[in-house]
Amino acid sequence: MAESVNQREFDNFRTAITDPDWFFGRRDLLDNIVFASSPQVHILLGGRRIGKTSLLRAIEWNMFDTRSQAGRRSFPVFISLDVEQPRSLDNFRYVLMRRLRDAIDRWRHAAGSTLRALYRSYLSQVASAEVSLGSLLRLKVVNPDADRTLGHDDFREALINTITVVCDLGFDGVLFLLDEADYIVRTPWANHAWSYLRGLKDTDMAIKPFLGVILSGYRDLKEYEQRVGSPLLNISDIRWLGCLKNDEVTALLSHRFRNESYQLTDGDVDVVFTLTGGHPFLVQQVANAIIDRRDTPIVDAKLRARIVRRTEIDGTFSSWWNEKGKSDGFGPAERSVYRALVDLRSADEDLLARHCGLSVSSCVDALVVLAGTGVIRSDGDDRYEVGGQLFEDWTRRLVEPLAVAD
Repeated sequence: MAESVNQREFDNFRTAITDPDWFFGRRDLLDNIVFASSPQVHILLGGRRIGKTSLLRAIEWNMFDTRSQAGRRSFPVFISLDVEQPRSLDNFRYVLMRRLRDAIDRWRHAAGSTLRALYRSYLSQVASAEVSLGSLLRLKVVNPDADRTLGHDDFREALINTITVVCDLGFDGVLFLLDEADYIVRTPWANHAWSYLRGLKDTDMAIKPFLGVILSGYRDLKEYEQRVGSPLLNISDIRWLGCLKNDEVTALLSHRFRNESYQLTDGDVDVVFTLTGGHPFLVQQVANAIIDRRDTPIVDAKLRARIVRRTEIDGTFSSWWNEKGKSDGFGPAERSVYRALVDLRSADEDLLARHCGLSVSSCVDALVVLAGTGVIRSDGDDRYEVGGQLFEDWTRRLVEPLAVAD
């Protein structure tokens, strides 16, 4: 069976969505953030490939939408902490300010008649080499870019000055979109960083009304909040993303199939939802398989296993299951609860806790992580059920390997 030679968007839909035409779902959460009366602190939690980075990008382009009816539009600054890897609080302050300045420079040079064109132009811009922090500091500092650090006083002055700049550009404040915030919680200065941002947001009246922060992360960020009780996390709106709804999956597939000249059927939608449970990354990969194998139904167990093995799905599943403790995926409690759901098919928290020998609170914590990773779903009535069949098949083969011919 020939593999696809199609050159699809977003590295065959394995990387974050950065095009408004290709983003589906999360509308309620987007509206909650974009249409807020003032910038707030949000924490977006979810497993690997659940769409956290795509959602941050969607927040970014929605904030850039000049036609939006949002009461206040904050100037968005996307920062990947895994890429930046700040080494200290002073370096973290420098990264925040430098990326804010870069974003302003790129925005000034972006152009387009539609939001999509404008945003693509913005992403393609390269900040001018002349952009520096010195012009924002009234104090006489010697080349503040040299050691890539900023103390509190210099950072605060630069931020206040830059807020004036973004207001002149038609925005009402600054919104830092900090992707992969788990990086920060693994550092010895994590609580200093969160306390610092909390102080800016809570007590600095010159900054508070104009500053918003959104963090994305997974287990490390969740457990840090539970263990330490971070001052910043204490004032945050914390959301787990979870899977897409059935109608959102249908809209995504309709767009995908139409774009690749494939006739979508109700049967295709049912198969994709059954196999993936609505997990956005899995939906995209199964859609690839259906389109690439137009005359071969994706119902055979061996074919499904081959799809998993010949894409990045297998590595994703291994990271989620985390049996060897090498990732921030599941621990013993999550694996135990998931196996129990495979046996029971549908259960509430009390039944699962008894079945697994866990306390109800430990069981609830495990269910939250499983649902936020996208491998189980809540039926809306305090009951849970297994999500996509692909992951269930994969976990079964850990115990009963299925021979799959290459």
